[in-house]
Formats: sequence, C-alpha cells, structure tokens
Amino acid sequence: MDRESIIVYAIGAIVIFFLLIHSPNNNNRHHHHRLLLHRDENQESNTNHSHTSEEWDENLNVTDTIVRIFPEIDADPTDQFVDLHELTEWNFEHVQREVLNRSQREMNIHDKNHDGYLSFSEYGPPTPDGSFGYDLRLSEEEHFNASDADGDGFLNLAEFNDFLHPADNNSSKIKEWLSKVDVRESDTDRDGKVSFKEFFYGLFDSVRYYDAESYNDLHQSDDSTDASARALFSQLDKDHDGSLSDNELLPIIGKLHPSGHYYAKKQAEYLISLAEVDKDGRLNLTEMIENAYIFYDVIFYDDEVEYDDSPDEFF
Repeated sequence: MDRESIIVYAIGAIVIFFLLIHSPNNNNRHHHHRLLLHRDENQESNTNHSHTSEEWDENLNVTDTIVRIFPEIDADPTDQFVDLHELTEWNFEHVQREVLNRSQREMNIHDKNHDGYLSFSEYGPPTPDGSFGYDLRLSEEEHFNASDADGDGFLNLAEFNDFLHPADNNSSKIKEWLSKVDVRESDTDRDGKVSFKEFFYGLFDSVRYYDAESYNDLHQSDDSTDASARALFSQLDKDHDGSLSDNELLPIIGKLHPSGHYYAKKQAEYLISLAEVDKDGRLNLTEMIENAYIFYDVIFYDDEVEYDDSPDEFF
C-alpha cells in the first residue's frame, strides 16, 4: 500500500503523540494509514523557549487571523465563547477539507489513465508476501474492495479517500475489513482467532487508552487491569468459545480505530486547557489572542506530514 495518506491534525500533538507511542500495539500493525502527530517538537519549542506570543503575532499575523476566524468557530451557539464542541467541529472540518485535497493529489499520482477512477492495479506495485505472517497484498486488495462502495471495481475520489482513511468511514464493509485485520495482526498462533492472551497484550490496550475515563485503571495494578480485560473479553465472546472472531470485535472497532473526529476533540481539549484563564471549559476572544502562539499550528499548518502506518489510528 502507498504510505502517503493522511494530514496532520495540526495541534495537540504532545498529548496525542504520547498516547500513540505508549501503545504496545504500534509496532505490530501495518495496514492502513493513521496520522502521526509530529508537532510535538514544534509545540515544545513554541511554549518553552523559541518564540513569545508577541513574536508570533508580529511575524505571522496570528492575532489578526484569530480575530477573523473567531466568528466561524463560535457558531453553535453564537455567544462570544468557543466551547469544546465548537472548536472540535471547526478543527475537524478544517482538517477534513485538507484531507480530501491530499487524497485528490495522491489519486492524481496513481490514476495512470487520468479517467478520475482508480483500479487496484493502478494503485501500486505488489507487496512482498510473508513478512507479517500473511499476504499484505491480499489484505490490501480486500481493503480496496471494501472501499469500493458501488462495487464497480474502481474507486472514485470519495471512495479513495475512504480507502486512505478507513477509520473515518461508517461502511459496514470497511468495519468488517478492519476487524479481520485486527484478528490477523493479533493472532500470533495463527489459529484464526484471538485468545484472551492475544487480546490482553494488544487490542485491550487500545480500548483502555480510548476509554481511559471509563476504565480508570491506566495506572492501577496488574490484577485490576486483568479483571477489566476479562470482563470485556467475556462480554465480546458471544459464543463463549474462549476466543474472539472478527465479527465479535465489531462492537469495539471504533475504539480500536479512533476516527479523525476523536483526535480533533482531544486536540481541542488540549488547546482549551492551555488557553483558558478562568477554567470554565471555554475560550473567549481575549483568551485566544493572549495565547495566539498556541493556535499557530492549527491555523497555519504547512505541507509537511509524517505517517504512522498502524491502523491503531493519529488522524
């Protein structure tokens, strides 16, 4: 599979990048594209020593831009405050437009006959077999077919965008493909199922990080974590055979593969936590202007992107 796929969800990188690099699953997933938040070094530089907010305002005109876009963000309701919902939706829609533009540019690269449609053979060269215990090329073709919503054997732009960003699609075919990928990548003994051990040392960590508030045991004892994992495993194991099939993973597929909207919300939470003065969970225009440098990346992100090819799913 071609590895250029997803735009950086601009800011909040420190928090989200921390979540990603501390997940034990990052090294054993290889299929679809997940954004890798790479602004952590820039953010640290901005907040610690490289620039003051006044320097950003003077050199990059961030303040004027914030004044201009504040009414766009403050839309639901229009009350002179930007709350978590408004900032999340604006950030998500802002990034989705760029995601689609990038998908168009990538499609132009692969669309050899320039007919506006992409066949599987046009997408790229064969992937070597066996490196991960299963045929990656075959899995990619399954992914391609799952993204082909109208079943005509080709991907139009919308379908190709879904192909590049499967976690953002609600298609049952794509969700089923993601579940099969999770079984393949977790199934270390190659019996076609996920045992509790395979679930515990992989998929469950993704669920915990996604749903940390519900589990509230990220830093608790091993016994407590084991109990939580067994409870969820038992709930998912509908046929009570002591293992999980791809169909049995479907109820948690959204937690195993968080959507771009999930990350947009996490980034919005991070921004608000940095900029709010009165700790009321929302921002007024003054708070945003006084912390203008914090919003630089979310407003003025460039064309530099980095990629994490795990389906554990940073965009």
